[in-house]
Amino acid sequence: MTNKEAYQAFTKTNPVSIYCQSWWMDAICGPENWDVWIYRKGDEILAAMPYYMELRGGYRYITKAPLTQSNGIVFRYDPHAKLQKKASFEEKVIDAAVAWLAEQKLDVYEQQYSHTFTNWQPFFWNRFKCILRYTYVIADTADLETVKAGYSAKLRNDMKKGIQHIASFEPLDPDVFYREHEKIYTKQGLSCPFSYDLWMRLYRACMDHNSGTTLCIRNHEGQISSLAFFVWDSSYVYLLMGGAIPAHSAENTFSCLVHRGIELASQKGLGFDFEGSMIKRIAKAFRDFGGIPMPYYRIRKIYNPEIIRKEAEQEALELERS
Repeated sequence: MTNKEAYQAFTKTNPVSIYCQSWWMDAICGPENWDVWIYRKGDEILAAMPYYMELRGGYRYITKAPLTQSNGIVFRYDPHAKLQKKASFEEKVIDAAVAWLAEQKLDVYEQQYSHTFTNWQPFFWNRFKCILRYTYVIADTADLETVKAGYSAKLRNDMKKGIQHIASFEPLDPDVFYREHEKIYTKQGLSCPFSYDLWMRLYRACMDHNSGTTLCIRNHEGQISSLAFFVWDSSYVYLLMGGAIPAHSAENTFSCLVHRGIELASQKGLGFDFEGSMIKRIAKAFRDFGGIPMPYYRIRKIYNPEIIRKEAEQEALELERS
């Protein structure tokens, strides 16, 4: 049995996030571009680390896969372990992962860990760096009235305006979704950061595993005013992508669409993860929904001194420009 096969069997009895599922990694990375490191005790798998390998400018990276919020180490905890034993277990696993990484002739290791991972200290002891980031999470969506009570006055006002422009909520054909979603980037003078082929692989995989849905709002003229793609696992519904279509942004319907995603989470008995952004305007918009800001870690180590020098030079140039 290969590591991938063993990992796939492991995930059937140990819940992991959607971003760590084998089928997700196959769709996003291609089966040949990802693998998994496994930590065993005898024949029993106690932890695993799915990872995406990328060649970038001739350098070897283990790095964040496209459209993938987090990977990192997946731990199988003893449900009866005390906090001290849990921390000791995490340290053993991380030390073993660090030793394995040192043998891989990497130039850079850089993975984002889920907000559920809170102990990066063993990485620090092994001279890794950490960049702190934030997402917003509504952990309990069971009582929607309580959830809505946490919305800001500004958000409630925006939603009232948006409701007036809504003719229907409906799923959206994946081809139409991609074309419409591209408009959000085109308006900013940017190219869509993921290809049509990647989008279709992901969409089909999510449909095959009943783990996602497109959703749009049509206005009274029958035009798409906002859209979103929601995905889910056994813990959360995630807002993977979406936004207001630029020609209709004044209609304020996207907040209503996000609320629909929160309703979906409530129906499924799941939390809602906004898949946070460090862009100020986006973070403030998510904050208005009353989610709790949850820190998560981008854990990094550079093994190649040439990259350290290049990054330091780039940082110095940016400082001079500012």
